[in-house]
Amino acid sequence: MKHPIYIIGMALLLFASCGRQQQAKSVVKEFMEQQLNRQDVSYLDFTDLDSTHALSDSVIQSMHQRGKQGVDYLERKHRTLLYLRAQYLQDSDTLSTTFYLDPEATGIVAYKENY
Repeated sequence: MKHPIYIIGMALLLFASCGRQQQAKSVVKEFMEQQLNRQDVSYLDFTDLDSTHALSDSVIQSMHQRGKQGVDYLERKHRTLLYLRAQYLQDSDTLSTTFYLDPEATGIVAYKENY
């Protein structure tokens, strides 16, 4: 009897994580268009959404300083953040950027260009 409940529970977790993955992609795309002025990009790939607690406040500050000036970041309220790497084409260049989101995947806390 516990076997069907386990399967249903796992299915619900899978659907919930897929929804959060899609939400994170939308947040990243919107951030890139509005904050980084990258409207003419073609997205090639997104990594799976994952979590990290390895970023200190000083590392986040460093990312803010290296990033584009005038960007509105979400305030960090939690130690654990989600991250998602986007690979995309801009003009004829293939670029990659890692975005760090709040745990609810509603906003960008920091980002870094991957060289």
